Amino acid sequence: MRKWGPPAVAATGLVLIVVGMFLPWSRSGRTYRNSYASLGVLRELGFVGGVVDVWVGMIPLVAVVIAAYTLGLRRSAAVVAAVMSIMLGTISGVAAVQGGDEGSLIGIASSGPTTSLVGAVLALLGAVVVLVTQRKRSSGGES
Repeated sequence: MRKWGPPAVAATGLVLIVVGMFLPWSRSGRTYRNSYASLGVLRELGFVGGVVDVWVGMIPLVAVVIAAYTLGLRRSAAVVAAVMSIMLGTISGVAAVQGGDEGSLIGIASSGPTTSLVGAVLALLGAVVVLVTQRKRSSGGES
């Protein structure tokens, strides 16, 4: 289990990020929108440009990273997972902090950003442990 523990934590975090993307991120009255619908509205208003394309590309990238972990390309997968976690965790964290005013008609819902933020923290933690342990092994510390 020690060998697969950190990659499993990272993969679980990546899956949580994706799950969070489909949970509510914004609300308007009684209507809740996931991250994709929210970005679609912002794109129609001319606010976000190419961010939507990058956001949509995260799901296939998560699949590639999980496959790389499975195939034993742990260091490469961990680097990509760490970069994704930092980027998506920052976005999720900002949204989670800005949310919470339940009395307003338009606002940020907390379930999607919070779930993605927790996933980003787990994915980053797993990726860092993989990178540290892989470095020890490659420098002759452990085998």
